[in-house]
Formats: sequence, structure tokens, C-alpha cells
Amino acid sequence: MNYCKANLLDLLAIEQLEKDCFPTEAFNRRLIKNLLINPKSIVIKAITPSGKTVADIIGITKKENRIQVGRIFSLCVLKEYCKKGIATHLLKLLEEEFYLNSIRKVVLEVSALNVIAQQFYQRHGYFITSSILPNFYNDGSDAFVMNKNLL
Repeated sequence: MNYCKANLLDLLAIEQLEKDCFPTEAFNRRLIKNLLINPKSIVIKAITPSGKTVADIIGITKKENRIQVGRIFSLCVLKEYCKKGIATHLLKLLEEEFYLNSIRKVVLEVSALNVIAQQFYQRHGYFITSSILPNFYNDGSDAFVMNKNLL
């Protein structure tokens, strides 16, 4: 598997990946384009040797209480490529990018119904905060906010 930053040429592949991973929550083309060109966002993709984009992670930096924070916006891996360490590798690459940009805190939202994702992030040092975002997702489900401090 090869990992590299995505750019505008990856727009359609990332759009399709979002649709495949999150049928009801997929980012639209305009948002993906904005994330790809925004200097505050980081989009890293995983591609097969044949050039197929099979996973990506999208992070963005923002100011929160006067400090720069990294936010994981999306992490998706095609089903047939799950359980191969791709998500872990993408997460580590994004955290490294955040760290190189002097970001020491990472936040994300995860569905209260998605126990597998919650456990994945917890294995990587994230913890569920007391913040719950009611009706965060299109299906009406809540989101938990998770944090990690980068050392």
C-alpha cells in the first residue's frame, strides 16, 4: 500500500470513497474540493500498487480556546481493505502532520452507535469526552466527541 497527500486530481476518487464508506453521510464534491485546496486541511490517501484509492483520512486545523487543534474530519477504508492496518497507518500519518504543525490536541466526532470506531480510536489513545452532540448525523443519531493529546 502506498500513502501520500491527496490533491485536486483525487477529487472524484475521494468523492466515490466517501459514498462507498458513508452512504448517508458522504461529503459532497464541493466540500471535498474545498478540503483539498484549504491550506488548513490535510488529506492523506492510501492507494494500491495499481493506483486505486482505497482509503483516506481528512484532518483540519482550527483554533479552539486560543490554541491550535487538529480535527479528524473523516476516516474511511473500503470494506474489502479493512483489518489490514490501513486505518492505523493513516491515523499515525495524520497525527505526525498535526505534530509537525505544532498541534498537540486532536478531536473528532464519532457516532454513538459506531462501537467499532470508538474502540479503534480508544486503542490509539483517544478518549470519549463528556460532550455528546445530539442528532449530529443525518439519521438522527448522536455523536461522541473524542480527544487525544499528542506528546
